[in-house]
Amino acid sequence: MPQKKKNPGPSQPKEKRPPLTHFLCLPLVNSISLPQFESSFAAFKDAIPPTRPDQTAPWQEPRPLIPHGAVRPIGTLHLTLGVMSLASQERLDGAIRFLQSLDLVSLMREAESIARSCTKGKPTSPLVQAGQQDEPAPDPFTISLESLHALPRARSATVLHAAPVDSTSRLYPFCEILRDKFAEAGFLKIEYKKDPPPEPTTYTQASTTIPEDTAQPIPRSGTTAPPNKPKHRPLLLHATVVNTIYIKGRSRGGGASGSHRKNQYSFDARDMLTHFRDYYVDSARTMPRSPAIAVPADDSDSSEDRSEKEYSFPDNSASSENPFIWAKGFPLESVCICEMGAKKLEPEAADEDGLNARLQEKYRVVATRRLDFQPLCIPPV
Repeated sequence: MPQKKKNPGPSQPKEKRPPLTHFLCLPLVNSISLPQFESSFAAFKDAIPPTRPDQTAPWQEPRPLIPHGAVRPIGTLHLTLGVMSLASQERLDGAIRFLQSLDLVSLMREAESIARSCTKGKPTSPLVQAGQQDEPAPDPFTISLESLHALPRARSATVLHAAPVDSTSRLYPFCEILRDKFAEAGFLKIEYKKDPPPEPTTYTQASTTIPEDTAQPIPRSGTTAPPNKPKHRPLLLHATVVNTIYIKGRSRGGGASGSHRKNQYSFDARDMLTHFRDYYVDSARTMPRSPAIAVPADDSDSSEDRSEKEYSFPDNSASSENPFIWAKGFPLESVCICEMGAKKLEPEAADEDGLNARLQEKYRVVATRRLDFQPLCIPPV
C-alpha cells in the first residue's frame, strides 16, 4: 500500500524583510544641468503621443499615452547605486561614517585603471598612469544624459529611463566599486543572479555595437570570475524619467486582489523609443527630426514583428545614431545617502530664485561627499 504523506504541519511564516529606508546615489541636478533638463523635459512632454484610437472609447477625449503624474519631477533625477535598510539610528550613523571614511581618490584610481585596460589603443581623455609620483587629483566626472530606454520591456513599459554617457569610461567602474564597498560593509542590499553559470566565466565586454562611452559594465582586473561564488547583478546606471507607479487611480491588468505592481499602468513605448533614439537629423544633434511621434492606428501592422531585443538596454540597434540629449557636459558633484520618498517643495516667500517651483520635488540628503577627489584628510589621533 502506498504510504500516506506526512502532514508537515502549519507552514512557518516568512521572515519579514526589513524596510528599505535609504539609497546611495549620484544626484544629477546642478546649476549647469537644471536649465538643460527644463528644456529637454518640456520637449519630451510635448512629444508624448495620445493613446491609440482602438484603446479609447468613442465618447472619450484622447488621453496622453503617459499620464502627467508618471513623469518624474526634475529635482528627483539621480543615478541609483543601491538601496539600504537603515531603520535604526545606529545603522544610519554607521552608513554615514562609512561614506565619510572612504578614500574616493583611491577608488577613482582603481576605476581609471579598469577604464585604461578596456580602452587600449583607443583615444580617450588622458588618464594618469598608475604609480606616478606626485599624481595630480583625478579629474571630476563630466557626463551627458542621453537616449531613452524602457523597463521591464518596451511593449509593456512601466519605466522609461535615460543613460549616462562618460567619455572617459570611468563612471561605471567607479560606481560599481562604490556599490561593492557598501555591500561588503553590510549596508547595501545586493541582488544576485538567480542562475550563476556552472563553470568559471571569462569576463568579456558587452556587444561591440554598444557606444563605447555609454556607462556600462566593464571587466575588473583579472579575467576569470571566482568559481562557486554568487555573482552580483550588473549595475544598471540610469536616470528614471517616467515611472507609472506614481500614477494615482490608474491601472491596467491584474484583478482587484492583485498586488499594486500587478495593477500598475503599462504602455507600449516602442514608438517613443524609436523616436528618441534617433532624435536629430544632424550628427551635431542640434536639429530634431520632428516634434511628433508617429503612432500606428492599431497594433496589427509590422510593429508585431519588432523584436524586444531591438529596444533592450543599452542601445544595440542601428537606429541609435543621434539619440536625444537630456543634458550634456555637466559635472557629477557628489555621492549621497538619501531618504526614500521624494518630498514636495512648496514655493515660499524665501524661495527668491524660484528654485522650489523648478525642482518640484527633492529627496532629503542625510550624508554627502564631494566628487572633487581631494585627498582624504585623516585628523591626528
